[in-house]
Amino acid sequence: MTRVATYGANQLYLSRITALNERINKLTTQVVTEKKSPNYTGIAEDSNRLINFENEKSRSEAFIKNNDTIQTTINLANVSLTAVQTTMQTFRDRLDSFRTNKNRTQEDVESIQNLAFQSMMDLQSYLSSTADGKYLFSGGLVSQEPVQLPASTRAGFSNIYDGFSVTYPTTRDAHMLETATKPATTGNLTFSTAGTISATNPGTLSDFPVGTRVTASGASAANNQTYTVVANTGSQIKVSRLTTEGPIAGTISYYNAGDEAHVQTLNGNLTFTPGSDTIQVSNATGFSVGQVFSVAGTNFNDGSYQIKSITAGPPDSITIESVKVGANESVAATLTAESWYKGDNINIQQRIDQDRAVSVGVFASDPAFEKAFRAMGIIAQGQYGTAGGLENNLDRVDDALYLIRDALLHPAGNQAPYGTEQSSDLESVLSQLGTTQSLINTKTEKHKSYIGFLDDRIIAMENVDKNEAITLLLDDQRALEAGYQTLSKVREMSLINFMK
Repeated sequence: MTRVATYGANQLYLSRITALNERINKLTTQVVTEKKSPNYTGIAEDSNRLINFENEKSRSEAFIKNNDTIQTTINLANVSLTAVQTTMQTFRDRLDSFRTNKNRTQEDVESIQNLAFQSMMDLQSYLSSTADGKYLFSGGLVSQEPVQLPASTRAGFSNIYDGFSVTYPTTRDAHMLETATKPATTGNLTFSTAGTISATNPGTLSDFPVGTRVTASGASAANNQTYTVVANTGSQIKVSRLTTEGPIAGTISYYNAGDEAHVQTLNGNLTFTPGSDTIQVSNATGFSVGQVFSVAGTNFNDGSYQIKSITAGPPDSITIESVKVGANESVAATLTAESWYKGDNINIQQRIDQDRAVSVGVFASDPAFEKAFRAMGIIAQGQYGTAGGLENNLDRVDDALYLIRDALLHPAGNQAPYGTEQSSDLESVLSQLGTTQSLINTKTEKHKSYIGFLDDRIIAMENVDKNEAITLLLDDQRALEAGYQTLSKVREMSLINFMK
């Protein structure tokens, strides 16, 4: 036996070299990946906090992604609303110019009516904007186009709303109503040629405010028509424009044929009979079929009328153009009112942070848009030369001008023509949308800052100091080389070599 080394010493050297190899492998991995460990086991004492930080980061990243989508939706809505604002302002300015022009020709009247209808069509288009295949202004019914006008041309529109028998609604309640009666609720409906429709069960017609356009169905052909509600007791609605009155002293105004510059007047005793829709004049009028005239000085029947037929007197008996209840009957019929707004009023909430959700939806039914549609419809209704024509109902100009101004900025004044209007206007809608957009931006920046903070903490837990790791790796490599050299020298040692 010439070896000096022992088995125990040899094993000790080998174990230390193996430990150095393991440390070098670990440090090499850290230098390459810059991570302390390829799994959570290697950082066991920090793993729980690290997982929590990573979950928080993922949550903030999800909020940022969601907020970016919401911002895109709001930006598209802003584009649409800017176009809506331009359309409303143009209509307001043109209507104001029409009002101040005292020498209005047929061309002027038809021009402003065409503009009114085209403005309605433009608003319909802008409020039917979509994002990701979803309508922006339909509330919760994102697959339903929010605005559906009853006609696509002004001629078709004025055929529906002739401005006399069927007038465009003047109040929000009548304008927005979407309902239909049921015979099981109302009982039979009684149609009277006196110009009324009554329900058997009391109070079951109270949903129809004055000004509502209703369509009857299920009755006889003579009664299945479209009417405007002139009065409503809750159990009975009146659809005739005339109210029983007279004889009463009144004034009739009219234009001589071919002379629209000079108004003629005729005083006489007038008797109004609904149902037959006749006006009896105590003296001879000289009127002919198709002529339009205006009545003033009565208690209930002031307005413009167009002659359907006339029986000369005196007294003259004039039958006016109107939609009439055609037959007396009691039948299980229904009355339907349809609104132009086809969305709903469900407020879609979007969560932009754990502690905050915002509503990003704007309804096309908002009073800002509803008042604009109403103003435009009031002007667009009726054909020139008829009792419902704008030139024979110029009070509509001031009324519509108030509404469009109120739609842009409430209040437009103290003389609301159709009662108190809801306060929302386009300026407040745009302001609210801008506030929401600013809030989302603020929350998004907060999430980005939070992610930056979490990244610093995660890096501190996961990553190594690369310079330190390289230094340790070099130290261990030199130690390993020294270890192998020492082991080699020790294994060469023997008494023979020692003695040499």
